[in-house]
Amino acid sequence: MIAASYVAWGLLMTRSKTVRLEDSGFSLSYMMAWGWGMDERLSLTRRWFDFSGPSSEWLSLWKKPYNSGVAIYRSKENGEYYFGAIYRLFTLDTKSGELRSSCDSEGAPRRSELGERLAKAERVDADRIDPASEHLFRYVERDQSHGEIPASPPDSKYYVDLRYLGRFGLVRSGGRGNEIRFVPPEQASEPRLALETSCG
Repeated sequence: MIAASYVAWGLLMTRSKTVRLEDSGFSLSYMMAWGWGMDERLSLTRRWFDFSGPSSEWLSLWKKPYNSGVAIYRSKENGEYYFGAIYRLFTLDTKSGELRSSCDSEGAPRRSELGERLAKAERVDADRIDPASEHLFRYVERDQSHGEIPASPPDSKYYVDLRYLGRFGLVRSGGRGNEIRFVPPEQASEPRLALETSCG
């Protein structure tokens, strides 16, 4: 009885949102779970198949809004996808189906000139250089529009040869179990340096 109640409570305190990764053959799900703390996870599914693809481990989040959120990019050169979360950078090779994970700068996409300036700047200077930017780890407002990855996503401001596809985020709410939404680039600006990670 106790075990069943715990499972039911766990399901009640888990939220997810799925988007189709364009014509890659994959869909990406972003999940958040509330327990003693809060955790996030990415999971990939191959379309037209009944089995799941690769997924990340559950990652614990520490600060409100729990450093939550994932930004999605695609390489214009080879079609690889990049998923930026604060503690991990994930790379999806759509040809092999491999999902790689890193928490350091190795394998990170090359920054644009603006991205390099911001990476080297202090926070106050970065806000002056790039005043209209948003931070990845912020709530999605309740009245903010949401949707799917657009047919013609824009080039990234901060990374070379990448297109910015949008981000997952937690909707502002009064308690646990908040809704998750995907915000496409036409509804909110690209988060600043969203593929920069820290090992925690």
